[in-house]
Amino acid sequence: MRPVNRLRQRRRANLRRPPRPRWMAPLRRMAIPALAVVALSGTTYLMVESGLATAAYSAARGQLRSAEDRLGLRVRDILTQGRQRTSRRELQRALASYEGQYILAVDLQAVRERLERLPWVRRATVKRLLPSTLLVRLEEHRPTALWRGPEGLRLIGTDGETIPVEDLRAFRDLPLLYGSDAPSRVPELLRLLASAPELARRVTGAALVGARRWDVFVDGRTTVRLPETAAAEAWRLLAREQRRNRILERAIDAVDLRNPDWIVLRPNRQIPRQPGRKAA
Repeated sequence: MRPVNRLRQRRRANLRRPPRPRWMAPLRRMAIPALAVVALSGTTYLMVESGLATAAYSAARGQLRSAEDRLGLRVRDILTQGRQRTSRRELQRALASYEGQYILAVDLQAVRERLERLPWVRRATVKRLLPSTLLVRLEEHRPTALWRGPEGLRLIGTDGETIPVEDLRAFRDLPLLYGSDAPSRVPELLRLLASAPELARRVTGAALVGARRWDVFVDGRTTVRLPETAAAEAWRLLAREQRRNRILERAIDAVDLRNPDWIVLRPNRQIPRQPGRKAA
């Protein structure tokens, strides 16, 4: 072999690096992301310390507001549907602060919650109609009865909910309910009475007896004692007897339907007024 070739081989051997340990490979893979995180953190810190982040946010927000202004994205109109008993003044007071706001920034849930705090509003839904309108749909309470509870008279809705209305003079002709659990049983009572609509129109009150069954007051003078079970069947039986024999027009104080085998009529010499509204 020539001396020149041997010299070249020696130089190549000297230039070869020893192999790296295997344990260094994972460290190399982790080093690059770690350095990137450190660099990003440092950049963020510098931006915050120098106010650049705040400035950038303010600039972006300003551009967004400018775009909204150009597109007319401010609340100009508020349309309402379903308002019956809620006063216009109450509604305007609840919604006034949203007029002129950027419509995309309006918190729809906050609007809904504010509306549902109004006395007559049972549920509310709020939607955006771009570019500049809020659509408000109201579902109001439906007054069904007055309940004589431990704190006096309360107005009750179709689901048994208490309607927070103080002036009850407009509702004096509603049926009057008795019994501590009567409001929670209102849906059940309404279904029962609806099974004989011609009698339901004459109901002036009802009492929940022992949290088990109902006494229903008809025409303000006759008590109908319904059974604990099969109350709807007994109520429909009374409707049939009324059509055939007009028993409710007789001088009777009570109709007892608690026994499924017969009807018991209790006559009276004087016709006392039973709880409930005044007879027509």
